[in-house]
Amino acid sequence: VLWEEAKARGIKLQSVVIFGRENDSFRAKINGKMIYFSGLPRPEYAPVSAEWWMDDKGLIKEKLLKADIPVAQGGVFSRYQPLLKKFQELEKPVIIKPRLGSRGRHTTTFIYTEEQLKQAFKIAKQLCHWVVMEEHLLGGVFRGTMIDGKLAGVLRAYPPRVAGDGQRTIRELIDIKNQNRHPKVREVVITPEMEIFLSRNNYSLDHVLSNGKTIDLSEKVGASYGGVSIEDTVITHPEIKPILENAAAVIGDPILGFDFIIEKIDQSPHTQKWGIIECNGVPFINLHHDPIEGQPNNVAKYVWEFVEKNLNYY
Repeated sequence: VLWEEAKARGIKLQSVVIFGRENDSFRAKINGKMIYFSGLPRPEYAPVSAEWWMDDKGLIKEKLLKADIPVAQGGVFSRYQPLLKKFQELEKPVIIKPRLGSRGRHTTTFIYTEEQLKQAFKIAKQLCHWVVMEEHLLGGVFRGTMIDGKLAGVLRAYPPRVAGDGQRTIRELIDIKNQNRHPKVREVVITPEMEIFLSRNNYSLDHVLSNGKTIDLSEKVGASYGGVSIEDTVITHPEIKPILENAAAVIGDPILGFDFIIEKIDQSPHTQKWGIIECNGVPFINLHHDPIEGQPNNVAKYVWEFVEKNLNYY
């Protein structure tokens, strides 16, 4: 999407090719000036940049809490006993995830018991010495993409789900879901991890769901895992925008994405329990351009507008 928008704006964009394969490094000629970047065109000489720490889930939580911005309640731990003590204080279920990491790797959701907690702690520690535990907020997982401190887009993502009919097993419902999936949505693949996920909520693949009962099949969200993505910028409640923009000011980086969980994106955040769960230094802006549902949102336009306005920092 950066390529398409660059072409539309008359920006000459080139990528590095090594042994016939493109990688994530680019150069662009804008108003006679050549700039170089990897991933997204973040300024090389920005006055303030959080590029090296904004993916730290523990640090982000600490900074946002100090600014009185809603976050999922919890904490950061390296040892099990302090984690267990905090677990006993929090509402259940909780989530355990590595302090550093992305795309849900080594993350465990819907933790209710100490045995589940112990196993989740071991899984997260495989990726990072420090782990984050937080309350499992209810609702969709949303991405608020921030460009130049402003909210450029809001995308909702759900994990793969099935709805019961009182007759078919979860395994059969997955087969039906795959047969009728949207062409942009990948098939739901049954894995041992899925079976463990279901077991934490007292289900198995052979369980028959009651009519109308809807359940998640995984902690991973989005079309890549058999879920769905919905562009919700136009229906996002206006009171959410200033909160996310205040959060962006706390971080101080011009290009980032906040993941947050809220039940009803079109209603006031002040009437719901919600919170930011993490920050992403390289948000996938293409998701706004090509959602499964909703009106496409040209976020790449805001990226190049920012670059053109701030060429002196490149």
